[in-house]
Amino acid sequence: MEDLLELRADAARRLQAATSQMDRFLLRDDSQSLGRTDPTRTLCEALSTEARRLVAETLHECDGPTRESTLRSAYRLASSLANVVAWSAPASQESCALNSFPAVVARDVVAYARYGSDETAAQEEAYLAMLGFDPAQARLLLTSSGMTAYALIEAFLLREVLRPADRVVLHPGVYFETRQQLQSLPALDIKIARGGSRTDILQAIAAHQPKVVLVDPLSHSSEVRLLDLPRLLHAAEGVCREVTWFIVDGTLLSGGFDPFSHHRLRPKVRVLYYESGCKYMQFGMDLGPAGVVVVEASLAQQFEQLRRGIGAIASETLVLPRVSRNAYLGYLRAQTGCAKAVVEAVLESSAHGGRIIECTFPSEPSHPDYSEAFHYPHLGGIVVFRFREDRFNRRKPLECFIDYLLASARSQNLPLTAGVSFGFRLPRIGVTLIAYGADDAYLRLSAGVSVESAAKLGRLIVRCAREFQ
Repeated sequence: MEDLLELRADAARRLQAATSQMDRFLLRDDSQSLGRTDPTRTLCEALSTEARRLVAETLHECDGPTRESTLRSAYRLASSLANVVAWSAPASQESCALNSFPAVVARDVVAYARYGSDETAAQEEAYLAMLGFDPAQARLLLTSSGMTAYALIEAFLLREVLRPADRVVLHPGVYFETRQQLQSLPALDIKIARGGSRTDILQAIAAHQPKVVLVDPLSHSSEVRLLDLPRLLHAAEGVCREVTWFIVDGTLLSGGFDPFSHHRLRPKVRVLYYESGCKYMQFGMDLGPAGVVVVEASLAQQFEQLRRGIGAIASETLVLPRVSRNAYLGYLRAQTGCAKAVVEAVLESSAHGGRIIECTFPSEPSHPDYSEAFHYPHLGGIVVFRFREDRFNRRKPLECFIDYLLASARSQNLPLTAGVSFGFRLPRIGVTLIAYGADDAYLRLSAGVSVESAAKLGRLIVRCAREFQ
């Protein structure tokens, strides 16, 4: 796969650069003066030796089950090499070089790492291209997590957009933590659209004329609602009476659209985009928390200053991968292909013995938003399951079902893991609650990147559902 080849090459480049930097550090007089037995030198030399071995041998030979763990180790080792002797909160004079000892450098203004660095800027440019945004129209800012990305946007809205009693419209499928944060603000008038369709959102905007609209193009919900976001933004221009800010969480459709294209033709519709950077953007390697905010280029300086002021910048960018947009889309299309294979296998298996368990994915003609899907290059890799008999759709029964499914998958040598995150190369299944603190729940499967395994897994889920009852 193209993304794997590019990830290997990227990891090798990062390891080689980090090793060269470490070699320069070990040759410095203040480093050599510590002596050969100093634990700092011993650790640095050991890390360098392992990095060279990875580049020369294992990294290019890894395949099958070991390739993901090898890649994860390579990225983390590159980050460790760069950070093992760095200052924990480097000012400008320490931020671009390994330095655990006094160094004679130019002493200009003090600028801590939370102000940004060349490495942060390079990662932001790489991610902007990978997601498919036009650098002439938009600017990407790295944050320390997906929720920090939202917090940065919220900080901007509270300072520049919202005033007491202003209305905010929420898509009903907005991520629950985002909704909690917004609804906890006492001065705002929060309205939730009656449904998750494009028509529902437009009707809510027409009725309430909000200052801000929060919308997830592909929702974190049991219905997996899908919106053609470019069409929504275009239609909203004719519905909004005044300037309205659309806050878009693109995590589940990462890289699937550019909400800033043609934005000058929509003077009443402004967009702030964000997503979690620890799902698809890390190719399932789960290397560390990260998030991204994308804004119009004209807002970049304002957002950079605000990010600096609240300390929202990503703390470790060296561990994050960089590949081309084509490779990224290839990886996401593989996720979508596997999700479709799971659904087709479930429907085919259920046709012979009656439906015990229902699955939901937007590519199916029966999905209410099926017609919204055609303008996206992928639909992610998440499939939602609910038992037809509602007593099973509770946290404890679903956790018991997952245990049974995992045991069955192991007996067939079928790769499957359990957990709540998504975007991994291996399929992963977990329980998701309908609402925070509620017991009503559903199963969410991240389908992985092997179509053959995905089809087998779909059939196994149906069989296990029948046996589980």
